[in-house]
Amino acid sequence: AQRAVMFFEHLKHTDGQFYNQPFILLDWEKQIIRDVYGTLRADGTRQYKYVYIEIPKKNGKSELAAGAALYHLFADGERTGEIYGCAADRKQAKIVYKVARDMIELVPALKKRARITDSLKTIADKVSGSAYEVLSAEAFTKHGFKTSACIFDELHAQPNRDLWDVMTFEAGAARTAIGGPHCVSTPS
Repeated sequence: AQRAVMFFEHLKHTDGQFYNQPFILLDWEKQIIRDVYGTLRADGTRQYKYVYIEIPKKNGKSELAAGAALYHLFADGERTGEIYGCAADRKQAKIVYKVARDMIELVPALKKRARITDSLKTIADKVSGSAYEVLSAEAFTKHGFKTSACIFDELHAQPNRDLWDVMTFEAGAARTAIGGPHCVSTPS
């Protein structure tokens, strides 16, 4: 749990008055991170497969979601992990991607490891082979993924539950070593 907290706190804020300052977690954010990443089953895998978080507007939900995406991308210990960013539309999913990309640009160690392809909205870790990708909202094109983590933004805006079902119940069945996919919904 402390390893995850330390990873988040090595990231930097990407805009506003805190630009380029360390992303120091508030106590309630630390508790969430510790619970999600530090609560384990007897076999060492994470207890929580799904995480649902509601955070009011302008309270750092995109930063917290981007931090989770980057933790899974760079620090989760999984080779060739597949991390996806989902929302009701691709434009909304790009918000968390942009924060994650900007965080990487501000941390030299991550920048050195990352291969960012803005045109495709993907970030790859050159060391682990893991990748973070923003997806469109069409559920019918998402079958067959081996999801390591799914950052699902604005869940309440989904027109139906099709994308949620595909990204949570059907994806990631082969990814049991670390605990399966984590989907985080951060409605405003």
